[in-house]
Amino acid sequence: MTGPVRLRPCYAADIPALTALWQQVFGDSAETIAAFYHAFPRCRALAAEDESGALVSMLHVLPQTLTMEGRTYPAAYLYAVATREDCRGRGLAGTLLQFTEALLERLGYRCAVLVPAEQPLFGFYARLGYEPVFLRSRTPFSGGREISQAEYHRRREALLTGPHMTYGPELYAYLQSAYGVRFYETDTGIAAAGDGYTAEVLPEDLGGQPFAMAKWLGKPRALDPGYLGFALE
Repeated sequence: MTGPVRLRPCYAADIPALTALWQQVFGDSAETIAAFYHAFPRCRALAAEDESGALVSMLHVLPQTLTMEGRTYPAAYLYAVATREDCRGRGLAGTLLQFTEALLERLGYRCAVLVPAEQPLFGFYARLGYEPVFLRSRTPFSGGREISQAEYHRRREALLTGPHMTYGPELYAYLQSAYGVRFYETDTGIAAAGDGYTAEVLPEDLGGQPFAMAKWLGKPRALDPGYLGFALE
C-alpha cells in the first residue's frame, strides 16, 4: 500500500471491518470482540482507510475519569491501537493518534491514557509526547471475602489518594463478563480477581514499574506518578 489514507470516525456499520483488523493483529475471537463492543456502547472508534476504503489502522476511545489533586478530569483510555501488518512503518498509528487527540481536545477531554502492549512501544509513544506516569506492581491474589462491586468501588477510591483512574460501571461490568472477575476484601485491603486472572490487589499494586502512559491534551501540564489498574488485557 502506497497511496493516501483518510482519517475518520467509525460507526456501527464499521464493526465487521474493525473486528477483522482486531483479529488479524491481536488474535482474539469474534465473540470476545463482540463482547467488548456490547460492554462499551459509549466507545468511539477511529480509523485510517486506504483508497479502496479498507481499514488499515484503528484505535478505540473509552471515556474514563482521571482523579488528581481532589479534582476529576475527563480522560480517554485509548485501547486496541492496531495497524494492518502490511501497512506498518508508514507512521499511520502516530498520525491517527494525533488526529484522535485533536478531536478529543475539542470534545473536552483533558488527558489521553494508553497501555503499551510491549516494552519497545514505550519508546514509540514517548516520541509522540506520552509519559510513563502510571506505575504498577503485579501482586498475586491470595484470597479474601467477596464483596459487592459498589463496596469495592467505594473502598478503591478511599485507598487511591494519588493521581488515578476512577472507573465507571461499564468497565466493572466488562471485567465481570469477560474475565469472570469478582471483588474481595483481603487481610490488607481489596482485590479484583477471576479464575486465573488478577485485575488488581490494593494497596500492594501501588508503585512498582512503569505500566501505562499519559498525555495531557491542550496546555501542557506536569503529571505526577499515579495508578491506573484494571488495564484491559
